[in-house]
Amino acid sequence: MIWPDTILELENQSIGEDWQPTLGRALELAIGEWNAGNREREFRLHLLFLAWYCNLEPSHFTGYHESTPSDQLGELFSAVYDTFADAILDDAEALYVVGLMALLSPWLLSGDAKTWEARARDFRVRYRALVPEGLSPSHFEGRGAYGDYFAGQVQVQGGF
Repeated sequence: MIWPDTILELENQSIGEDWQPTLGRALELAIGEWNAGNREREFRLHLLFLAWYCNLEPSHFTGYHESTPSDQLGELFSAVYDTFADAILDDAEALYVVGLMALLSPWLLSGDAKTWEARARDFRVRYRALVPEGLSPSHFEGRGAYGDYFAGQVQVQGGF
C-alpha cells in the first residue's frame, strides 16, 4: 500500500521554500490506490484535493501532465465526493473542503455547476453551524499539500 507514506511524501515535497512539482505523481499514485479499493477517510480527503488542484493549476506548478483527462478528474472528484455524501452534513472538515473547492471552481467538478454552487452555499451554512469560529490552521498541520492548502484557507478573514 502506498498510502500514506509515498503519496504524503510527494505532497510534502510540493510545499515550502524548496517545493517541487510533485502533486501530479501523488495524484497518479492516489488514483491507483482508489482503483485498488482504498476508501479510508483521510485518503479520500487528499484524493479530492489532488484531483481538484491538479485540474485547476497548470502542469508546471503541479507536475501533472493529464494522464487522466480533465473531465475524468471531475468525474473522479464526484465519485470520491459520493463516498462522503450520506454523512457530510455531520463532518465539518469535509463540508469545509468540498464546499470551498465547489465555491472556487464549480465548473471543474463533474455534473452541473449550478448544483455544485448550491452545495457550496449549503455546505458553508452547515459548516458555520457546526463550527461557528471555523477550523483552526492547526487542524491541518502535518497533512501534506492538502493540509498546507487548507491551513492557509481557514485563515482568510470572512472566508468560507
